[in-house]
Amino acid sequence: MRYVISFFFFTISLFSFDYSLKAYKIIEGVHCFFGLPSEVSYINGGNMVNSCYVETKDGYIVIDSGPTYQYAQTSYSIMEKLKKLPVKYVINTSSDEVHILGNDFYKEQGALLWGPKNYKRHFIGKKELTLKTKLSKDAFLNTRLIPLDKYLKSDSKLILGDMTFDIKLIKDDSDHLVVFLPEKKILFSGDMIFNNRIVPLQEKRSIRIWKNALKELKRLDWKDTVSAHGLMTRRSAFKNTESYLALLESEVQESLKNNLSRKEAIEQIGLSSFSEDRLYSLWHPQNVASVYDELRSSYNPKKNIPSSPKLEKKYKKRVVKKKKQHSKVEVKVHNINYVSFRQAMRQARRDKKIILLKIRSTTCKYCDKLDKILSKNSKVKKILQKYFKVVKLNSDYDAIPLNLNIQSTPTLVFVNPQNKKNLMQIAGIRALGELIEILEEAIDDGHTGGYLKK
Repeated sequence: MRYVISFFFFTISLFSFDYSLKAYKIIEGVHCFFGLPSEVSYINGGNMVNSCYVETKDGYIVIDSGPTYQYAQTSYSIMEKLKKLPVKYVINTSSDEVHILGNDFYKEQGALLWGPKNYKRHFIGKKELTLKTKLSKDAFLNTRLIPLDKYLKSDSKLILGDMTFDIKLIKDDSDHLVVFLPEKKILFSGDMIFNNRIVPLQEKRSIRIWKNALKELKRLDWKDTVSAHGLMTRRSAFKNTESYLALLESEVQESLKNNLSRKEAIEQIGLSSFSEDRLYSLWHPQNVASVYDELRSSYNPKKNIPSSPKLEKKYKKRVVKKKKQHSKVEVKVHNINYVSFRQAMRQARRDKKIILLKIRSTTCKYCDKLDKILSKNSKVKKILQKYFKVVKLNSDYDAIPLNLNIQSTPTLVFVNPQNKKNLMQIAGIRALGELIEILEEAIDDGHTGGYLKK
């Protein structure tokens, strides 16, 4: 399981602002610095975007240079300690400031800078950088915007040493691109994927262009992905962004059919299954407004209305048929059936399911919150019923099996019933979206590991 559970940083004191970065090894030759799941602030110095180093025999290629000169300087000092190599290229996956303002540091080291076509827009009118107004002076020290060596207008290949980098542009989107390494089967998906927090549809970003791009990216032959935001690196990292965009578009379309105003749509489209994702309250209303504006501009109400009595009759029959089909497959969602660990072992082996240990303590508000999600959310209950045998334990008085070391609660532990192997142990689950991602991650590995039904 490749799931980054928590950050344990060490301090770099060489520079005036302490970014407290740590390099995480994703696969051999690829290390990443993961940004915090928050907004830009004085405290974090803009450290809310992921930045990665890919090692080749001739030097590093950096994917996204980060929010400031000092951020880039700090991350490179860490990578030099792992392997002293020059940075030959920097590829910016986005034209957003948090991705690109470390470029100047790498340029001073002799690197060539590549990025999307709309990077140039920063130089039109020479406006003051937004990050400069949001960060402290010590964090922004030496930071300036510089031009790229190459503005990409079409898909490109970059070969360095023993590595080929396929740089793929997003159709009809000049602000974003992705980087694919066929040899390592890893995709740097940039701002196309958000996990651990809600998707932002800012600066008139098109939901339809975004959804179409995700379909294309899923066709590529990759096993791991690093997005610009979030910690998940498996293919399941796509699911949160993909499902949110699909549901959001569907709900906005429905609001237009029902002649809701923009304000009414914002008020009524809550998407409660994502309400626990970070920054939901800030970005979700803006997302509804943005998608409403986009879809309304191309919305044709006649498209959904039959144009003749014959078509109307045919249309009604089709709707009735669909309703009947839906009613046949609708499954009643029962409450979670908790069992003992011994029962779970026996039943999970028999039914080819995963054992899930849900461990809480007596006085734990986040445990109460998780229990509420498990008892009320139908999607979570369906997933648990189909793929898991669930054991409920209290660390204050229950014996914890398998000599597990439980340091905080709530904790979820996933166990392979065939060999009692601890597959994944995650503490501090607070958000519904995060919980669903983790469950889906366990299911994916259960299939590839061969102990779940196909």
